[in-house]
Amino acid sequence: MADLVGGRFRACDVSDLDANRALVEFTQEAYGGVDIALLNAGVATGCGVGEDFDPALYRRAMGANLDGVVFGTHAVLPALRARGGGSIVATASLAGLAAVPLDPLYAANKHAVVGLARSLGPALAPANVRFNAVCPGFAESRIIDPLRGMLSEQGMPVIPAETVADTVLRILTGDGTGECWFIQAGREPEPFRFRNVPGPGAPVAV
Repeated sequence: MADLVGGRFRACDVSDLDANRALVEFTQEAYGGVDIALLNAGVATGCGVGEDFDPALYRRAMGANLDGVVFGTHAVLPALRARGGGSIVATASLAGLAAVPLDPLYAANKHAVVGLARSLGPALAPANVRFNAVCPGFAESRIIDPLRGMLSEQGMPVIPAETVADTVLRILTGDGTGECWFIQAGREPEPFRFRNVPGPGAPVAV
């Protein structure tokens, strides 16, 4: 696939911090620097928290879905700062914005990515680094392969991969930070508005 766009491919275990660092170093050597990063790796959990709980599956999902975002961000930040700033987009999910009773552990790590994006946006702004998240529903990818039959039976549309890619491009070329863009079938993608979320300070009358 990399050849189709004139790019280069390098395998990377995103749950390994050193592998993330090596990937950034490879990119800097190949292209002279890094301006953007898309942290897109993800897997389904495959277990719950009851009798089906499997520590190995749990760690695998957390390693890809959350550690991969944290490690990837940590590894790429020095490269972005060296260029005077840049943009990071992490792939979360609608599961990071809503309850998912069928896979609560997946929802937990995707909620964590949403919280990270909302927090790192303002935290990294002084370094001229924007950090945002994209939150697709059931989008065309290998992760939904086990669910295709169920989605078809329920008449649930699968979001084209191109829609997700276009949204990521909008985020990368925009000027927002700390945003979490939802992608839902039948609606125009846009940043989710976290309205009336309680904070540590006293409420302000409006």
